[in-house]
Amino acid sequence: MVTSAPETALPTIETLSDTQVEAYLRSHPGFLTEHPSILSALTPPVLRTGEEVLDMQRFMIDRLRREVETLSDNHSNLVDSSRVNMLSQAAIHSAILRALEARTFEHLLEIVTGEFLKLLDVDVATLCFEASDQADESLASRGVHTLGPGGVAELMGAGHDVVLRGTVRRKASVFGGRAAGVRSDALIRLEVARAAPPGLLALGSKDEDRFHHTQGTELLRFLGDALSRCLRSWLNLPG
Repeated sequence: MVTSAPETALPTIETLSDTQVEAYLRSHPGFLTEHPSILSALTPPVLRTGEEVLDMQRFMIDRLRREVETLSDNHSNLVDSSRVNMLSQAAIHSAILRALEARTFEHLLEIVTGEFLKLLDVDVATLCFEASDQADESLASRGVHTLGPGGVAELMGAGHDVVLRGTVRRKASVFGGRAAGVRSDALIRLEVARAAPPGLLALGSKDEDRFHHTQGTELLRFLGDALSRCLRSWLNLPG
């Protein structure tokens, strides 16, 4: 009977000797080139050149190690930032798709003030429009917050479509009875139609770090544009 020779067990990390490690590296001269991250875990030897001679080799290796660590940290931060951006994009798209499913203006208002809270991870959402002879009475009867003349420009400032505030002031006109719990907010300009008064979508959070001025605003601006078109359709207003 022919029997196969027993397989030789591969040495584990605990059983590898210095000689085995050296032999492996000598037979695989490109190993460290293919796995450069290992260099950051190794302690380079001190070059003995005399008491008064600076070891430049060790200095350069230490610098390269720090650069590898910095690149690794930057890569991790980039991955984290990309993940957050993808989640934000998915949330905004979900909110817009839900708004498009509204069956009436009142239903749209319910979606914005109710379902947007979970979809956008906020604690309060409102629609606000300045008082207008043409539309104020109709909008107020449907539960939209009313601002005084020039109220949107005063809150948003000139040339801003989105304003992110970490320290919120004068919230009552925007969030009404739920203003007390708001610690940060996002104000998004709504350009419904030339015949409609200036308006905005206000998103408020109890978390003071939820919105801040260093965040990007492109996705929120897109949300405002999409919501403006939904409102224009239901209010039967020309563009």
